[in-house]
Amino acid sequence: MTDVLSTKPIETIAPLYGRKWKVSVLVPNSENPEDQTYTAHVLSDSDYEEQALRVTFNIQKHGWVTPNFSEISVYNVAPDIENIILKNGMIVRVEAGYVNGVFGLIYEAPIFQPLWDRQNVVDSIVTFRCIDAQGIIYDNYVATTGFLKTQKGMLIDMAARARQPFKLRKENMSDSLEDKKLVRPKIFFDKPSYYIRKYAQQNGTLPSYIDLDAYITKPQDPVSASALDNALVISPGEGGLIGVPQQTQDGVNFTCLLNPLIRVFNIPDDKKINCMLVKIDKSIIRQAEIQPNQESYSKLDQDWTYKVIGVNHVGDTRGGDWYTKVSGVDQSMSGLRGAMWTTQNSVNK
Repeated sequence: MTDVLSTKPIETIAPLYGRKWKVSVLVPNSENPEDQTYTAHVLSDSDYEEQALRVTFNIQKHGWVTPNFSEISVYNVAPDIENIILKNGMIVRVEAGYVNGVFGLIYEAPIFQPLWDRQNVVDSIVTFRCIDAQGIIYDNYVATTGFLKTQKGMLIDMAARARQPFKLRKENMSDSLEDKKLVRPKIFFDKPSYYIRKYAQQNGTLPSYIDLDAYITKPQDPVSASALDNALVISPGEGGLIGVPQQTQDGVNFTCLLNPLIRVFNIPDDKKINCMLVKIDKSIIRQAEIQPNQESYSKLDQDWTYKVIGVNHVGDTRGGDWYTKVSGVDQSMSGLRGAMWTTQNSVNK
């Protein structure tokens, strides 16, 4: 991949607030959808701080919710550069974090709609409105006959035969999902997202679309012992916790310094998918006043460990915002969010 809009870095300037970022637009090298090679046009990079354009972003990632919307705004992009980057099939990539801390990819998704605006007379703004996995959910179609395979294998084969082929990874599907062998060939004639959703609903769940990937998991899936041991600790010192975590009807909400390590889904070394886990000391969580009739109100987790079901990255390279807002549920899914996934079978157990 080639970065083509960068200039020589200025090494004498101290990093702004210790923040680090890089925002790029990936333009496809070919109109052929099977050719997935891109040229990265860098719009703003903290390594070139004096020339770096101002960027603001509001990036939302929620599991079992479709679709996920995000907005990235870049200030004062040169007109000739706008003509280069505003093409069909563009992908925006945002990397953010800290110079002396964690830094990494927080967003990569297709641009659904570019918008232009002007602020304070002199500032022009290009805003990229994005939808996660847009090519899987909307801009795609499949018309083919599948071979005799298992359910998971058939979905993977269907994704590869779509008008815009994509990878539906087997490691992005829970082991708890049914994987029956089909007794006859399957005819696909619709959007790929229709068949992904249908399979998920047959297993009592919904698909998730994060960045460019599709996930088929169950919120109530148990987590592995290794995942529990490696839960990310969030505290005022370690993890950059800001303010006081709040108990909610779903679980717990908290805000921390922008952290690209916090994800909705996490695939560990054993390639078996897990929800991202965070650990928060029970003593620092502001507990809600629960009334006797609020039986579905979430309990605080006995292990202090919560599944991440929603992440919201908010940032401004020339402002005060540089945070990650997180929604979590306890492992037993005891709150309102857990009640949504309760089935008659689970009640009878």
